Amino acid sequence: MINDKQMLQFIMKNAEMGCRGINDIKHYSNTAKMARELRTQNLEYGHIYHSAHTMLHNIGGETKHINPMAARMARAKTKREMKLEDSDSHIAEMMIKGNTMGVNKIAQHIRQYRGNNKSVTDLANKLLETQQNNIESMKSFL
Repeated sequence: MINDKQMLQFIMKNAEMGCRGINDIKHYSNTAKMARELRTQNLEYGHIYHSAHTMLHNIGGETKHINPMAARMARAKTKREMKLEDSDSHIAEMMIKGNTMGVNKIAQHIRQYRGNNKSVTDLANKLLETQQNNIESMKSFL
């Protein structure tokens, strides 16, 4: 059972991880088209993050960020992966994997959510839809 505050905290962390992942990988892009797509996705995650943050603040919730160790490990993994291959296709593959993990987690949280705040539900569904769309847009780079 997940309440409003827990759902918003999760949405924030998920969007934060998306932003961090994009920021870690964006300088490896080889084409203007990939760079544009990564900027667009980063902006989408930023909007979701800020919406969740505002909603959480309005209901008196505590802001929780992703674990710094998890962020460092993800950054290190990105660097290792990009040393092996730094093509846009490989970036797309990594982005698809990350978004797929995000889709799985937000879908689980949506099923466990027991709040009745339509704004929270709508934001959770927006995150899910955004990640699904990100997967589809990255497929064109494979």
